[in-house]
This record gives sequence, C-alpha cells and structure tokens, in this order.
Amino acid sequence: MNTMTTGAFGTAVLDTVHDEVIVRSGRSNDRLVEPDVLDILSAEERKRFIAFRNPLRAAHFAGAHTEARRLLAGLLGCGPAEIRFGRHPCAGCGRTDHGRPYISRPRTRWEFSLSRSGPYWVCAATDGVRVGVDLEQVRPMDLSSRAPSILSSGERRHLDGVPVEFRAAEFIRCWTRKEAVVKASGIGIEAALGDIDVRPGQTRARVIHRAPGCAFDTWSVTDLRTHPGLYTAIAVPAFS
Repeated sequence: MNTMTTGAFGTAVLDTVHDEVIVRSGRSNDRLVEPDVLDILSAEERKRFIAFRNPLRAAHFAGAHTEARRLLAGLLGCGPAEIRFGRHPCAGCGRTDHGRPYISRPRTRWEFSLSRSGPYWVCAATDGVRVGVDLEQVRPMDLSSRAPSILSSGERRHLDGVPVEFRAAEFIRCWTRKEAVVKASGIGIEAALGDIDVRPGQTRARVIHRAPGCAFDTWSVTDLRTHPGLYTAIAVPAFS
C-alpha cells in the first residue's frame, strides 16, 4: 500500500513494507521553521535545533523530527507534542547518548527508528518488534580508503564485480544495510561494520549480527524504495 501526503514539512510516502512495519519517508522543505512547528518538538529537540549554525540544516532537522512525531502520534492515538523519547544504553559501551531510541511516554510496545540525510528522512515503526532503518544519499567517494574497514571480504568481492561507475552507489547500499542492522541491535556506532556481511546480491537477506544484551542474532534486511538518488534499508529480527 502506498499513499502520498503533502503538508507543511514536505511530501511523505506512507508504506506497509512488512505486515508489522510501517514506514514514512519524505523530503523536508527548505524554508525557515515557524514557531508553532517548534512547539511540537521536545525541549531537547529544540535545543538541538537551535544549535545548528546553518538555518537550512536546522529546518531539515525540524521537518524530519516533526513528521516522525506525526507518524507515531497517529499510531499511538495522541498528539505529536505529547510523545516523549528516551534511549536504551548502547549495547557496546553502555552510554545513553547514542543508544537505541524508545518511546517513554505514552507507555507503548511500539518501536521506531529514524534516519536523515540532508533534506531526506525516513521513519520506521513496529508494534513490539526491534527495527532499524537507514538512509544515505548516493555521492562520489574514495572507496579505496573506506571499503576495507566497512565491507566484509564477501562484500568486497561483490563490489569488484560491479561496473566501476556503479561501485560508489553499491557501496552506499551495503552501508545502509549495515547501519539498519546495528541500529536494530542497539550497538550503533560501536559496531565493527566490516564483521557484518549484508549479502548485497540478495534484495532481502538474512544477516548474522550479534550484539551484547540483544536476544536476536539473525536479521531480515530489505532495500526500500524512497527517493531517486538515495539508498534506504530496513532491518527487523528474522523469526523464521
């Protein structure tokens, strides 16, 4: 199911990816944010908004977080400003400044994951199931310095078989899959991405990844269609 909605913050696409996963993606507007929009955000989000020196980046941040709140509010049956977020301790270092986010109010089983890249954003939500989502814009990059530390040996062999002009895009596709998995597991930036093989030859792949304190070690990773020039991936536990 795909439905298009247009509002003050840009255009969003609402998708059902799996039976248990809802995804909304969009592009934030490039105009300045009105004060009433900031009222939807928490005090911590407004502090982060103010910290941006670039007004455009600030607008993109506010747009993504506002639309994520609107998606979750529709699922929770509350106002978007009523939602409060917290973070679980990171599975790697135990810190809560970059742990897996959760909804602390209202009390709920719903889980979510949010990713931004420039004006583009994607938010995934599931009822009681861990989820991770990542989005990256395709851009030129020096693969010789990045690939050895980020890709597994199998992924590097896969990349060698891709025409040179498409390798940067395929590298980013692998990267988004890895980020989706580690966000779902709760280890995030502490993860050794080169140890995770996301099987890029498969549209939907079963990926092995273990993180301390996480009951799951096998993940279902799927590429999503969002916007041209972007790669997006979603990861949930593989139950079968």
